[in-house]
Amino acid sequence: MGELKRIVCRSCGSEWECRTGCGLVHGKLEWIADLYGEDIRKEIKSCLKEGELIPFTFAYQLSCCKKCGRIESVPVLCLEEDGREYIGVCRQCGQKPELVEEIEKTPCPICHSPVLETEEIGHWD
Repeated sequence: MGELKRIVCRSCGSEWECRTGCGLVHGKLEWIADLYGEDIRKEIKSCLKEGELIPFTFAYQLSCCKKCGRIESVPVLCLEEDGREYIGVCRQCGQKPELVEEIEKTPCPICHSPVLETEEIGHWD
């Protein structure tokens, strides 16, 4: 079960709502592949062989786009056999965002003040 998070900048008041983690629908690699663009989707699906299980980890993770200043969750898939990692793109501008490990240490993409806070506001599945 994933978490819904609200991220707020105490300085400028900017606010974002994001979902992190994963749900039941993310239990199959075929379904996860559909979250990516066509080129990555084809690459992921090419790894699938009839009846073979491929170990992977998946979760939506917080990210910050340096181009458009958006904080959002992006899909992050890691194929454990060879370590390939696929990170989703910013939904607003299509650029590759930077994953955020600790939101409290990330400057606000709007005012650049280092005072972002996060709170859990719910769960999703």
